[in-house]
Amino acid sequence: MTEPQPRFEFRVWGQNLSGPTRRLRELAEPAAMMASDEVYVVAEGCDDTNTKIRHEVLDVKVLQRVVDRCEQWQPWIKAEFPIPALLLAQQLLPRLGVPDLRVERDIDAVPALIELLRGRSQIGVARVCKQRTKYMIAGCLAEISIVAIDGHRLLTTAIESTDLAAVCELRGRLHLEQYENVSYPRAIKLTMHHASNEPEFGNGH
Repeated sequence: MTEPQPRFEFRVWGQNLSGPTRRLRELAEPAAMMASDEVYVVAEGCDDTNTKIRHEVLDVKVLQRVVDRCEQWQPWIKAEFPIPALLLAQQLLPRLGVPDLRVERDIDAVPALIELLRGRSQIGVARVCKQRTKYMIAGCLAEISIVAIDGHRLLTTAIESTDLAAVCELRGRLHLEQYENVSYPRAIKLTMHHASNEPEFGNGH
């Protein structure tokens, strides 16, 4: 089986992404549409680990490097429930900054993992609902998504590929250079911190 390859990603967020959305739709027809309910685990001071649970599978990516403002994410852990206690205790939890959290048994379901993390001030758990429309353009996977982070609605547009040059070229065609690249972990933490107000995503580049 071929090992998953790291991908470069450029992702932008906002309440109104009509310009990039229009340009993307002018370039290609949708390749797929899908919806999902997911759980993300985020940690203070840890923007280099993307931890989510989708369809009862723990899926973790780690940030390898940033080149020309594009983030290269490497698949790291993909495990179905029950999640082995050793995997959590020796790999994931230390990376999230909670190496002292005891895991005495395998975690058999998502609620049990949420319960394990409950009460840790540096850890946040968010429910994320996604409605994604995906496109294939010039060797890149692009998407337009409506995302609800704990009920807070946002729009996101993203480009990803193993080819950095292709991501940068499509970013230019979509006029995304003025936006900040904000990953899911950062967007979720911004939203959680600004729950009573609009989260602010930079677009001043």
